[in-house]
Amino acid sequence: MRSWSLVFSSVSASLVSVFSFVIPFCLFLNYRQNHLLHVVSDGMEVMMYLTPILIVLAFIFYLIVFAVLKLPTQIFDSYQFLKISFVILVAWALLVLMILFEDQVNHIDFSTLKIGILMYFMMLPILALSCMGANSCYFVMNKVNQKKNMILF
Repeated sequence: MRSWSLVFSSVSASLVSVFSFVIPFCLFLNYRQNHLLHVVSDGMEVMMYLTPILIVLAFIFYLIVFAVLKLPTQIFDSYQFLKISFVILVAWALLVLMILFEDQVNHIDFSTLKIGILMYFMMLPILALSCMGANSCYFVMNKVNQKKNMILF
């Protein structure tokens, strides 16, 4: 992807991925604390403060990843999804291993590793949604550019 299509695809992917994580998580927090309508919970308030930071970080990540990848051929490109999920797997594994080996005094607790693997598999649908959002944005922008080029010639 190049230039503006790269930027808008990254924006689309970051918005889809962050909001597909934040909205269900905040609804779960409200349901869990029995504050469905009238009171905003502390966890939801923290997520609302954290959302802009997550959008910026996701935008930077998708900008870097989409700049390296080839152009998509379809809305759900499995090869692109596998590459992105592999990059996330490496980064997530490094983070989990850093947490595992940080405490060198006690024995290694493998529950952190189990939770880390479970959370990685829970992130995969969010990654799939963000890839589809970015690819559909790219295809829409590509179609608009082709129409502009046909009008000019």
